[in-house]
Amino acid sequence: MPKAALYTLGCRLNQAETANIARDLQTRGFEIVPFGEAADLTVVNTCTVTEKADARCRQAVRKSIRKNPDTFVAVIGCYAQMAVEDIRRIDGVDLIMGNEHKMQLADYVESLDKMSEPRVVHTPKISRDSFTIESVGFYDTHTRANIKIQDGCNFVCSFCIIATARGPARSRSFDDIMLEARKLADMGHKELVLSGVNIGTYKHDGKDFLDLVRALEEVPGIERIRISSIEPTTVTRELIDHMAASSVVCPYLHIPLQSGDDTILASMRRKH
Repeated sequence: MPKAALYTLGCRLNQAETANIARDLQTRGFEIVPFGEAADLTVVNTCTVTEKADARCRQAVRKSIRKNPDTFVAVIGCYAQMAVEDIRRIDGVDLIMGNEHKMQLADYVESLDKMSEPRVVHTPKISRDSFTIESVGFYDTHTRANIKIQDGCNFVCSFCIIATARGPARSRSFDDIMLEARKLADMGHKELVLSGVNIGTYKHDGKDFLDLVRALEEVPGIERIRISSIEPTTVTRELIDHMAASSVVCPYLHIPLQSGDDTILASMRRKH
């Protein structure tokens, strides 16, 4: 049985995506092992929020190659979306996948032969269509599970690269989210963390973010729902009232205010 090790840099959304990719690999016959152990496949899911994050991505890739020079190395995610040529120059990388294709990683690693030049699966344009995820997150040692509900952002703040790296705002199918939530609950997970780039803008088939929260509260076995980082302008009075009355939704919001100065906020193109 081939072994796969996965490493995540960055946000909860990246963590959720890595967990889905890990489960997909597991169903294809891979044994998932801790990052740093000997593995036939090493996947590094990257972040590009800051220059420091870029440097950490390169460091993680080089470290995995030094420790295991024969491993097939796949570099995926936001840094892979934005810096193909930089990654191409790292000796030992075999596959570079941008954000449009990374959830199909398992389709591209049927052969784990080392490459003389990395294969690049990348497109600068990212779909704005709603999406589904075929796998269920792999959280073998936790009762808390991240669940991806949304991707991309249309706010285009002046300082932020994520709208470029992740593409336009788009929402996951409502039914598909509910299906994964029920499967996670059946596996024994008690808490769901709702993850995305701009989750408050969730909208699918006439259902908005609050509709989704209410539906997830009714999933048998789910005892706690946590809202990850959410834009202040997307937090509605109705959401606040519901959180105050709910025994399942955690009474906590991580809101990026960033500044209290209107001039600074205007130059940042923030919406509040």
